[in-house]
Formats: sequence, C-alpha cells, structure tokens
Amino acid sequence: MEDLHLRYSGTPNPFGKGDATVTYTIHNTGNSVLTARQAVSISGPFGRLGVHAGKIDDPPQLLPGDTWKVSVPMHGVAPALRLTGTVTLVPLLTDASGSIAPLAVTETTTHAWTVPWSLLLLILIVLRGLIVVAGLASRRRQAKLRESARLQQAVEQTPRERETSDQ
Repeated sequence: MEDLHLRYSGTPNPFGKGDATVTYTIHNTGNSVLTARQAVSISGPFGRLGVHAGKIDDPPQLLPGDTWKVSVPMHGVAPALRLTGTVTLVPLLTDASGSIAPLAVTETTTHAWTVPWSLLLLILIVLRGLIVVAGLASRRRQAKLRESARLQQAVEQTPRERETSDQ
C-alpha cells in the first residue's frame, strides 16, 4: 500500500460532524496475481470517536507491478483535532488453478489535523462576553465602594459641622 492520505471537510455547525476521504494506492510488488480485502476506519485521539467505512469492493486482480487507486469517502466524522486513518488490507493470492488464499495482513495509518474552527470561534465569543461582564461587574463594585465612601465621609462630616457651629 502506498500514498495513504486522509482529507477532512468540516461543517459550519460548531457541534456538527464532517466528511473525510481516505485515499491510497494498492501496489502488487510481488510476482503473483493478487487482490485484497479492505477495511478503512478513522478515529480521534486515544481511539475515540471512531467511524468505520462500510463494505469496500475488492480491487480487480492485480498482475505483478500493477497498481489500483482507492478513494473511500466517510460521513459523520467528528473534528477531534487530530484524526487517525487506518487502512487494513488482506492480500488474496490467486494461484493458477483459481483458488484464493489469504496472505499476511497489512495495516497502515496516516494522520490529519481537524480543527473545529466554528466551535473555537464560538468559545472565543463566549469568553470575550464573560470578560466584558466581569469588567462591568468590577466597575459597578468600584462605583458602589466610591459612593459608600463618599456617603460615609458626608455622615462623618455632618456631626463635626454641628459641633463647630454650636461653638
């Protein structure tokens, strides 16, 4: 297997899932006619949020040196920051009599960054709103403290003014 790539197309919905496409080339490097069973999956960090492709058609029988390009679209893929695409091939050897025998399994992985930009923008807007609200609350507290101090000063000043006027 060669040229394994994972491409992700997000969605504007901050909580939505997007589409991904896994592409690769099957290359028969041996000296016998081969085909293969294929399985493709995508997962997020720590193997979470996995999506498996449905049944993928077997490639035609490949003569030695032949290649076959494969593109597997997958839907409902969560933008989990870093996705891992895994392709598993079971080569199937076809002998001269036409019987098929499985060979050793081949598994290859690739990675792609999938930043959920709309979700990050929403988080930044909410954080900015919280900062503004906290700033307004702080200003109100400071204004109340200044008003309280001014009233306290006025209350303390009034008895002194009476004492000085009585004398």
